[in-house]
Amino acid sequence: MKKVILFDAFSFVGYGLCCRMIDKEIHVIGVDANPKENSPEEEKMLRIGRNAFFEFIEFPKAINERMFIQSDAVIYPWYNINSSERNEEKKKSLQSVLEYCKETNTKLILISAHTLGRNTIADLEDELDDSWYAKIHIDNSLCDHQKVRTKHIEFLFTFIDFSNKDLGEAIMKKNDHEEWIFQNFYV
Repeated sequence: MKKVILFDAFSFVGYGLCCRMIDKEIHVIGVDANPKENSPEEEKMLRIGRNAFFEFIEFPKAINERMFIQSDAVIYPWYNINSSERNEEKKKSLQSVLEYCKETNTKLILISAHTLGRNTIADLEDELDDSWYAKIHIDNSLCDHQKVRTKHIEFLFTFIDFSNKDLGEAIMKKNDHEEWIFQNFYV
């Protein structure tokens, strides 16, 4: 994989993935809201923003089909147990991402995360290391869904390959992902 679009690039999961991918010299187009001054997101932007393998695009201003055509995959961190309001916003924008991916035959990877205890973000960030990233198999997953677990976090990855799926099949996979989240994360 040479180039990916990563939504929520400054979120917990997005930033963890972004750091691993730019270390592997994968060009990352990070899509997120413009960070507020003196925020944790601005600090993340300052850490990776000057990297030659990172490009920032403000959401939703610059999202277009051309961007999807030039990418190998789109990574979309979706559900996070601690932000239900944000999850609903992301659910709405996911529909247009699905449509762009279908139009351009771009692979889509949905990711949801669930913490397994009461831990601080600082405790959890240490778990998003190279060994975590190596378990994911983003490049060539042959499975539809993959669960990855660290000491304190459980992840669900759903891979949708639009080269052999229509939009209806993709929506069913998205719904399967969402159903699994509600059955396993919200118990």
